[in-house]
Amino acid sequence: MVTKRRNPARTNGKRTRRGPYTRQLILDASLSLFSKSGFARTTVRDIARKAGITDAAIYYHFESKRELLEALVEERGFLKSLENLERVSADLPLREFVLWMSAGAVNLMDENRDFLRLIIMEGLGGDEAALEQYTRLIDLWERALIINFGRYEKKGELAVGVAEGLAPHIIYTILMAFQDSLIGRHGFGSPTPAQRQEALRAFLGPSLDRLLRGVKN
Repeated sequence: MVTKRRNPARTNGKRTRRGPYTRQLILDASLSLFSKSGFARTTVRDIARKAGITDAAIYYHFESKRELLEALVEERGFLKSLENLERVSADLPLREFVLWMSAGAVNLMDENRDFLRLIIMEGLGGDEAALEQYTRLIDLWERALIINFGRYEKKGELAVGVAEGLAPHIIYTILMAFQDSLIGRHGFGSPTPAQRQEALRAFLGPSLDRLLRGVKN
């Protein structure tokens, strides 16, 4: 029976703090290759070659490609933003909160459009790792909105019991607008990121207003 040797960098299940530069080098090379060639078609050896390191150096920091993809999701700021969204107070009027939230989502998604294109396209292709991360992000986003909309229900700005139904509708409206922008339906020519984000926000405003109109008290 062969005993699997534990990586000394992972004793007690803890990540090592050694080599932050190498870790970032691996993440940058992974993102570049995943975006260009796809997650499934990129090998650990490809990443090592791109980063100018050995395969062993990658496994020192990450157990698998799946863990690398998970780290990229964390590194791009999605999880932190969603955690912060859960803690937002209900001080703003409901409509202003939804528009503020959607503007933040548009900006974050557009700043990471190549990475999200990868997640979406690989997920559509049936890749389990990409589907797992897509589902993880949407579930966290939905939970954060349900928590916030629950606060507006208590304030009397939302009809009681609509939070769980409203959250996915808001998300899918924003997400579909963003996906349309990925294939160039919003804007003409070659808009700057700022112009593209402004076009998305302008498009979303009336759509979100229509969603809110039927659920406000």
